[in-house]
Amino acid sequence: MAIAVMGDDDESTSSLILRLGSLGFDAIHARAGSRAFGRVLEASDIILCASLDDAEAGVEACGHLPAPYLLLTDELPGSDEMLAAMRHGVIDIIRTPTADEELDRRVRNGIERAKPSDLRIAGQLDTLERDQRAGRYVQQRMLPPSPYTIGGYRLSHRVQPSMILSGDFVDYQRLGPDHFVFYIADVSGHGASSAFVTVILKTFSRRLRRDDPSAHARDPNALLAALNGELLEQGLGKHVAMFIGVVDLAANTVTYANAGHFPHAIHAAGDGALFLESHGKPVGLFDEVDYDVTTVSVEPGESLVAFSDGVLECMHEDGLQAKESRLVSCAAERAPDIAGLWSGLGLAEGTPGPDDMTCLVVAREA
Repeated sequence: MAIAVMGDDDESTSSLILRLGSLGFDAIHARAGSRAFGRVLEASDIILCASLDDAEAGVEACGHLPAPYLLLTDELPGSDEMLAAMRHGVIDIIRTPTADEELDRRVRNGIERAKPSDLRIAGQLDTLERDQRAGRYVQQRMLPPSPYTIGGYRLSHRVQPSMILSGDFVDYQRLGPDHFVFYIADVSGHGASSAFVTVILKTFSRRLRRDDPSAHARDPNALLAALNGELLEQGLGKHVAMFIGVVDLAANTVTYANAGHFPHAIHAAGDGALFLESHGKPVGLFDEVDYDVTTVSVEPGESLVAFSDGVLECMHEDGLQAKESRLVSCAAERAPDIAGLWSGLGLAEGTPGPDDMTCLVVAREA
């Protein structure tokens, strides 16, 4: 274990280093202001210092706490100073002068406390996994029921995260008696930070359901622009690729827009299937956004199928063109059966891939 000894008094510091050496420790002088100061601290397992100013100087030099501190002082600090010492990374205070035997015992205890034990690491990992699984439970509760029926349309989904938490999300909500909205979203990145954004998406959905439905709320361009502003306001540094559609139950049409989502959604009809090609910027990146809005009719027995791009990474075809062709043919043959779509693409249920994988199907009942 490497020990750094801080101090401006060369004579007393050298004396302490010699004492530590005689006790079997490998100690080196960390001289504040020297070119090697930060590197010496970073390479140390524990640091001996004579004041809180020394401890603060070490943190400033490295930009973070380089290692735990042992504070050697001739006067025990008061309660406020004790709290300040703990905040600076001090794990023990040794009152000087002290005998070699006591110094040896306290330094060895400090080194042992500073050493990350396998048991401690395992405990931290267990706690992290429990927290992640609790988050996964909350995330699953935020997803809508699957399957679910709204006015003659059957909606179903599957979300398979690459880790415990997912950055993919789907939702659908009624917008008054004659309309409902649905979307598939892919948050940039993976893990907990991306999963947090799905909470914002769910809040957005609930607000749509709660607010008085209007023509503005039934416009995918307006909905995406509102969500874009909300994400920018949060300042999370995350953006979302999203395909969103509004279904008119009276006219049996879907009005949709694409905010950077890929692959494109697929319209699966009785005589085949085709991509609903539409382009736009992801939400949460740019101040000004405007999306092309397109309307398509949905006949009885037809479906809209949308996948997240994580599905492409687990398909076995060579090249993007071959994978896109497989998506279209699989949607034509197997929609609206989610399990059939999944197996038809060669995806193993419950087996995580390198990215989150999601499928959303909106099918008009025959």
